[in-house]
Amino acid sequence: MKNRLIVLLLLCSLFPLVFIGSITYSSMYAILKNRSEKGITSNLHNVRLSFENTLSQLNHASQQLVFEGRIGNKINAYLTTSNLFEKKQLYEEIESEISLIHFTNPSLGLIFYYIAETNETIFQNSHVREDFNIFELPLLAEQLKFTYYGPHLSLNPLDGYKVLSVVRKVEFPNRDDVYLYMETDFKLTDRILNTDDMVKDTFYFFVDTNGRIAYSENEEDFPAGSLIDMSYQEASMQKDYYVFEELSNQSWRIVAAISKSTYEREINRWISQFVFFAALSLIVGCLLAFIIWRMIYSPLLHLQKNIRRLKNGRMSELPSLKENVALEFAEIHHEFSTMRLRIDELITDIDHNAESRRLLEIENLLYKINPHFIHNTLDTIRWQARVNGQHETDKLVSTLNRLLHYNLGKGQMAPIEEEIAALKNYVMLQGVRYNFQFDVQIQADPDLLKLPVPRFILQPLVENSISHGLKNKGGDQGVIEVIVREENATHITIAVRDNGYGMTEDEVERMLAGEDGIASRTGMGIGWQYVRRMLELNFPGTASMDIQSSLGKGTIITLCLPIVVKGEEQGA
Repeated sequence: MKNRLIVLLLLCSLFPLVFIGSITYSSMYAILKNRSEKGITSNLHNVRLSFENTLSQLNHASQQLVFEGRIGNKINAYLTTSNLFEKKQLYEEIESEISLIHFTNPSLGLIFYYIAETNETIFQNSHVREDFNIFELPLLAEQLKFTYYGPHLSLNPLDGYKVLSVVRKVEFPNRDDVYLYMETDFKLTDRILNTDDMVKDTFYFFVDTNGRIAYSENEEDFPAGSLIDMSYQEASMQKDYYVFEELSNQSWRIVAAISKSTYEREINRWISQFVFFAALSLIVGCLLAFIIWRMIYSPLLHLQKNIRRLKNGRMSELPSLKENVALEFAEIHHEFSTMRLRIDELITDIDHNAESRRLLEIENLLYKINPHFIHNTLDTIRWQARVNGQHETDKLVSTLNRLLHYNLGKGQMAPIEEEIAALKNYVMLQGVRYNFQFDVQIQADPDLLKLPVPRFILQPLVENSISHGLKNKGGDQGVIEVIVREENATHITIAVRDNGYGMTEDEVERMLAGEDGIASRTGMGIGWQYVRRMLELNFPGTASMDIQSSLGKGTIITLCLPIVVKGEEQGA
């Protein structure tokens, strides 16, 4: 018992822990997940907006430096003039205006024009690396006249920081090999990417319009230049990282990735705490189980000894329980003593009932003998009447014997044809008994004769019509009609109609209401009650009885019975 009690208490401790823990886990996981995702996506959104704004500023600044702008016209004049003095003057004006643009836009870094035909840079505002190629930079996106690159190392050899850049072709009337190159401030990109204070282990990579990584902060797992599947949903797994992405207005994507261990750090910490408290609860449960076992072991052992004494028949040797036990065990012991007394009484009752059962078996045998004695006696009378030539007596006795044999037969159900045959025997006997004329007419559908109905239901109704409907009427001959027909696919109706004395409407209503007194006054006492009881017994709630009667015109009693399918008769 100790082991079972420990197991039960452990289960009682574990069930709420598991149940509440599963619910809490899902809730906490959702809360922590939403908090982490909200921080990451919020920061990712800010990063994306910052880079978009930076590129927009580059685009806006470039408008002043292309041919359609004021500086662009001067550059076109500078490239086309052959006047050295005018060329020198234009050079100084262009450099001054480029410096002004750079000064008024803090986000701008290196700016220069690139002549592709001669691989020459002009009007650069800072130093430019000698081994550069503006067309081999990591492509980010192409949109209209702009080509976006980066993040990549600045072309200024003195910086060494990551920048974003834009290359735009300058549409001069007489040449098409001039390009404008602009890049961001040398520390701008690092400042934007390092604003994630919530999750320090988040890193970013940029994906161009072709799904290729243009820049990655984690070259080991997401190397630049590799293709990446962009069909994932938000917060999906890629290479043991949770990734989140946003699409920019320039059609490039910025993706934030965080390792699974970092992403699930909070939930793992919560799981560790939950496991600790669950283990503590199990230890407390075991301790409580041991204490409870010690509290109930002694009273249960005492009760077990008393049960063994009772089983061995030593009812008078049951010792009493100690007084310092729990009230519940004292009540159990009291109930056990009461049960012992009750057992003594039941043993006495069993002996008495055994004697009564033997007497009942004898009476049952006598009940079975009596019908046989009656049938045998009637057979003897019938044969003596036949030997003496008393044919009427022979016929009456034979009819009575058949009727008794049917009425005393076994089973509550009988086919309609047997019920009608018994009714005919009964009518013949009643014709001899009464000194007034009556005629019983039977109409039954041949297809219904094999259907079972409750035994002995027609005779009481016809008997009431003969004895109480026709006997005191006088005058014309009495007529009783028995009609058996199919009502529908599930029910049949049996109607008994006479042209006797009849009843008032009040008497009919009280008869249908089941008042025994009115049934006796109208002459339909025992037979009526018998038919009602048989229908209630065999067809509870599915059969019905109806009476239509008027004084001087007769009575119609209609029974509506469900059709009993073969095989259901025993259950009915």
